Amino acid sequence: MNKINLVDSKSLISFPSFDEAKHNVLCSELKQLYVPITRTRQRLWICDIIDEVSKPMLEYWEKLSLIQVRCLHDLLAQGMQVASRRDEWRSQGFKLFYEHNYEMARLCFEKAGDMYNEKFARAASLQALANSISSSSPQMAKNYLSEAADMFEGIGKAEYAAKCFFEMRSYERAGRIYMEKCGEPMLDKAGECFSLARCYKSAAEAYAKGNYFSECLAVCIKGRLFYMVCRSSSSGNKTVRVLLKKVVKYTELNRIC
Repeated sequence: MNKINLVDSKSLISFPSFDEAKHNVLCSELKQLYVPITRTRQRLWICDIIDEVSKPMLEYWEKLSLIQVRCLHDLLAQGMQVASRRDEWRSQGFKLFYEHNYEMARLCFEKAGDMYNEKFARAASLQALANSISSSSPQMAKNYLSEAADMFEGIGKAEYAAKCFFEMRSYERAGRIYMEKCGEPMLDKAGECFSLARCYKSAAEAYAKGNYFSECLAVCIKGRLFYMVCRSSSSGNKTVRVLLKKVVKYTELNRIC
């Protein structure tokens, strides 16, 4: 340090010796500084309003010619601006979205002119907001979920919409979306929703369509839909016949059928 005149021998200041327990926060501070320095693409601006705290490091960097001190004003700020391309805004939007920072992602998609993903991020933001206030403000949370569900459905995100209706306990509406718009992989969810809504016939149809025979049989028995059980059994479905023997008394079904 003396060779490059970093320390003025005439104004030496005594500093406390390093104590790991006392100064362990320094490690965290240096890590936080390391990240922006190594990730900066063009310019790194460091702002600190407490001069007595920042002055030692400021003087150290100045002696190394690593920094320039500027007074920030409007003209300087305008000169710093570098326009980002739409694909860069869109890429940043996806990054923020997957980090669950939905509102900032929405702004990025807006800058990119990507209206579809802007709506997607807006709906996800409403859903997240609803979940955060579900205990303190249940009615407001329900309103946010309803708005999010409509937005999801409007852009073709049926599974997300169904999940919102499920969280609102609008089980029948959720079941309809799962069954009609989400395809075979979601038929078990459709059956679950209908069962919770006590729409046992629809639940049985969803389970049967997805080949979830044990669940189908369970809701048929719960909803006293014996005619559906008998119809499935008489159609030659061996799986249903085996389940009939395991879950209910076969003699009773024979009497009913």
